[in-house]
Amino acid sequence: MRLLFTFLCLLFHCLIWSQTSETTTIYLIRHCEKAPTLNDPELSEEGKLRAANWAKYFEDTPIDGFYTTATKRTATTCSIIADSKNKEIQFYNHNSFSLVDIVETHQGQTLLIVGHSNTLPTLLNTFLGQEVYQILAENEYSSLFTITIQGNTIRHDLKQVNK
Repeated sequence: MRLLFTFLCLLFHCLIWSQTSETTTIYLIRHCEKAPTLNDPELSEEGKLRAANWAKYFEDTPIDGFYTTATKRTATTCSIIADSKNKEIQFYNHNSFSLVDIVETHQGQTLLIVGHSNTLPTLLNTFLGQEVYQILAENEYSSLFTITIQGNTIRHDLKQVNK
């Protein structure tokens, strides 16, 4: 009887939490166009322009946190957007970064994550538990992935945002 009561309390708590929990939104973009150098390239002029356009795109979107890998191209892309909102960026290691951990840490917040053509789809597919997204083409810089979590419902989307 005690086990049944504990189970019912836990079930009730989960139902209440899922109905009243806030929405967590995560935007994921690839770094912008890079300069043609071999080792850890900076953004090209076209890349800087695109990053400024991303900042304009997110101008009316409240973003609580910014995550990026430590390469110059991702950090600069993320910084341009974060600076437009007077926010700091946080660095992550793509080998140990988990969207599950991020969602738990930032429940009810909106985040922007900047990554790479091959790491973002892998990150998303791991989180979703299925192969939904393909590695981005080398010349693809306009993809915007969005994950929205409300209670137990997870929605995801990919759209192209042109300059």
